[in-house]
Amino acid sequence: MSQIRILPSNCIGCGTCVQLCPFEALSLAEGQAHVDHDRCVVCGSCVPVCPADAIVDDSLPDDFMPGDSMVDWSIPDEPDAKRIVKSNEASSFSGICVYAEHTDGALVPSVAEVIGAARQLTEGTGLPISAVLLGSEIGHLTGELLELGVDEVWLVDSPNLQPYAEDAEARCMSELLAELKPAIVLGSGTRRGRSIFPRVAARMNTGLCADCISLSLDQDTGNLVVTRPAYGGSIVAKIVIPHQRPQMATIKEHVFRPASKVSAPSGTVRDMSSQIRVSKTVLEILEVVKGRADPANLLQADTIVAVGRGIKKAENLPLIYEFAGAIGASVGATRAAVDLGWMHPSHQIGQTGSIVKPRVYFACGISGALQHTVGMEEAETIVAINSDPNAPIFDLATYGIVGDLLEVIPAFMETLKAEKHQATI
Repeated sequence: MSQIRILPSNCIGCGTCVQLCPFEALSLAEGQAHVDHDRCVVCGSCVPVCPADAIVDDSLPDDFMPGDSMVDWSIPDEPDAKRIVKSNEASSFSGICVYAEHTDGALVPSVAEVIGAARQLTEGTGLPISAVLLGSEIGHLTGELLELGVDEVWLVDSPNLQPYAEDAEARCMSELLAELKPAIVLGSGTRRGRSIFPRVAARMNTGLCADCISLSLDQDTGNLVVTRPAYGGSIVAKIVIPHQRPQMATIKEHVFRPASKVSAPSGTVRDMSSQIRVSKTVLEILEVVKGRADPANLLQADTIVAVGRGIKKAENLPLIYEFAGAIGASVGATRAAVDLGWMHPSHQIGQTGSIVKPRVYFACGISGALQHTVGMEEAETIVAINSDPNAPIFDLATYGIVGDLLEVIPAFMETLKAEKHQATI
């Protein structure tokens, strides 16, 4: 049986391994490191951090040196390949699981969207929907998840699952999924989702598709079919994970309709806190500094003024910001405007940016390419300003204005000023 060993002749008692062990399996006594083999899971994370090469992992080859890769990239022979597929055999996995992300004691808004996507997938199939809820003192969120229509909440409540302990959370989630075996795992493409899901997929030796804009189930195989932008948004690709389980995907925010609350929740809570061992994070949070909000604030915007290459140059942006300020709008942009360096990427709308659904959307100098319009086509009212009468954006627009936006927008501004002046008389 492989295990971690300490070489007493090399150990200098620095304590580095003790601080970084995620399972608290190492300790110092009389200037020497010691291993608690009941706690140690032979993850190997202590081996490369020891400055004195005093830690040995018996599962590694004799010629392994700190810094070497511990991943075997060789192609397995046929028997091994069959064994790997068999260990992830699809028949032993069932149902859909959603990741219930939360912050400051509340579920993030996109959780309802992920549950909505899962409910859409399960219509007419009878597949159960579960929600994995991980954190510290978060039991009060189970009721809200049940109200959103999930059949079961898988709860792990541990003091080790503090905010930003994403390494510990990924390990915990991997163990939970391996134990309960959902066929599909869905999460939101938030910053946290983008951090947790790749770690879990790697630990479970399965596939992951990110930033999906559509989901469906193959009627013949039951495989999850995801649609996502590819090649910088120039194409839309359909992707499946045919052999590994669970199939994992994150979805773009504001794409799926949020799940509505059910009138009589009938789901249950499955508390796995005592069954899943939660390791300690290797991170030490010294201070939390609140950053400023998203400068574009597009996802919550009621009105958006968006610009494309048609504004001609960055020097014309102050006019756009003045107009947006006058009507209380946020400012968005096409990928072309962002790539030219005119706008920060947080302003980007489209397949490779934000999906927005404002009440009013001004498309200023935007031609109307598919890569952009999929990000704003569900706006209630679209006002297009373009000097090209044949621009595709006019096919989508509620109101179209053919003209130079550098003349049209100042005219708007004058009208607004005149109306405000009249209102004060």
